[in-house]
Amino acid sequence: MSDGRRLNRQFQDQAVRLALRHPGFALAAIGLVVVAAVGYFVWTSLPKHSAPPPLAGDGKPATVLLCTWNVENFYDDQDDPKVHDDMEDWFGTDPAAFRTKVDHLAEGLLKMNGGAGPDVACLCEVESERCMTALQEALNAKLDAAGMADRKYTSVLFKGDNMGRHFAPGILTRTGVTADRTRKLGKKHNGRIIEGHLHLNGHELTVIVAHWTSRVTDKEDVGSRRADYAEDCYGRVRAILHENPDADVVVCGDFNDEFKDPSIRNELHATDQIDLVRNSLDEPRLLDLMANWSGDPPGTIYGKGRWSVFDHVCVTRGMLDDKGWSCDPSSARVFAPKEFRHGKRGEPFAFGKRSHDGPRGYSDHFPVTVQLSVAGKD
Repeated sequence: MSDGRRLNRQFQDQAVRLALRHPGFALAAIGLVVVAAVGYFVWTSLPKHSAPPPLAGDGKPATVLLCTWNVENFYDDQDDPKVHDDMEDWFGTDPAAFRTKVDHLAEGLLKMNGGAGPDVACLCEVESERCMTALQEALNAKLDAAGMADRKYTSVLFKGDNMGRHFAPGILTRTGVTADRTRKLGKKHNGRIIEGHLHLNGHELTVIVAHWTSRVTDKEDVGSRRADYAEDCYGRVRAILHENPDADVVVCGDFNDEFKDPSIRNELHATDQIDLVRNSLDEPRLLDLMANWSGDPPGTIYGKGRWSVFDHVCVTRGMLDDKGWSCDPSSARVFAPKEFRHGKRGEPFAFGKRSHDGPRGYSDHFPVTVQLSVAGKD
């Protein structure tokens, strides 16, 4: 027998004698080895979390994920005595509830785009810039902890509204912005429209985010206020395209109407025909990317016993070419992972009211996402 084999045999004999002398210790050691082996197997066998696509800012072509999401009663933690709303009173007097809401929204957004969150988040039902900056800080802290400090959100675009429930849309982005061009659109009573200007690689994208009047205050069979909002959105788009027919413009948000409704087809001039959009000049048309959504889930919101697609992303003809900003219409989808679903029908897992007893979700709407592309620097 060789010296190596003899030493190995002696070691095995000693290990056996030690195990017989101390059986408890031996079982514990075996258990540790088994746990380590199983852990290593799981680590090496499970699919890794997909990394987000790179967001270029150095002149190279870029990929940008845009999301529009009604984030459900996003009030801040500062009570406004002028606002007589149960949800505003709750969040304004319960800082812990506000922090929970912020953390839930941050967690939900970071489920998109390989854990980095959407590059452009267009949010509806936001009370104040305080809400937006608190969410920005929460997202950036989580990104930093995940080793993605280079994907932090750098800009908030927001213009508040003092009518109704004091909600307004806001934009959170990691692209460049021209902040001093941010403005509200529409008539005085249509205050929930914001226009923001983003830029990347020297190319500009105009984003119009709108939250049209709900069907509670403007009945489904009437819809005159939503038609009014649609006219305001379209009027601004038409003015932009009059100056530059190939301008890159996105109109998105919670329209509280479906594609089949007159407000979207007639007043917003939206269609599901790509060629019609490409060839429209004198009377520009918008392509509604959610016009014929038939995926799972069947809508962005569930209410009154039915699914509806109320959340839309519409684009101009400039978004359908390969210059500047462009979009892939087929990439538009309702983002609804299992964590976002609740109940037998898998409806949106809402955050809920103060009286809610049990786990809280994210929002009573599902987000809609679409993949955008940005050409390299000219």
